[in-house]
Amino acid sequence: MADPIPTELFALAMRQDAVTFAHGMRVGMHAREMAKALGMSKEEENHFTMACCLHDIGKVLLPHELLAKKLPLEADEMALIREHPVLGAELLTSVLGSRAPYLLTIVRSHHERWDGTGYPDGLYGTAIPKWARMCAVLDSYDAMTWQRSYNRVKTDAQARDELWRQRGRQFDSYFVELFLDMSPSSITTT
Repeated sequence: MADPIPTELFALAMRQDAVTFAHGMRVGMHAREMAKALGMSKEEENHFTMACCLHDIGKVLLPHELLAKKLPLEADEMALIREHPVLGAELLTSVLGSRAPYLLTIVRSHHERWDGTGYPDGLYGTAIPKWARMCAVLDSYDAMTWQRSYNRVKTDAQARDELWRQRGRQFDSYFVELFLDMSPSSITTT
């Protein structure tokens, strides 16, 4: 396993808006539960959890006003938001070099889709790094179940239904099924 993630990256992440930072922390909590369900070693569990907490680190390089915008995003604004995986990976590469490759793959690839229609690289299926495929399920669940400026919050049941509908399209079916089988008590939406 690579070097642990420097704590300075968490300090940087805290500079994000409170909503984005809280989202990362919740995704990290879900990641810990998924890691346990997968039987990861304690070291892998810690690395996966921390990496999932930082999956949106590229958003620190975007204008705060854009992240907090209440109205629907314009096409050019959405294009800018879609740059956060690449921005985050470039930032981490400048800070970490080749250390923490698991973190780099999650940050860069968490918006790739199983069917190849994601971004930034249009990867599909198992070409998407496994840790990023796992994070994508957790990230989407949390995004659906917490109020953000750009979406209507879904109930736990609605979010789970959407994950189920998107398995084999947006998400790796195996990780959707694993997540849905996780104990409901380990998934908090309030």
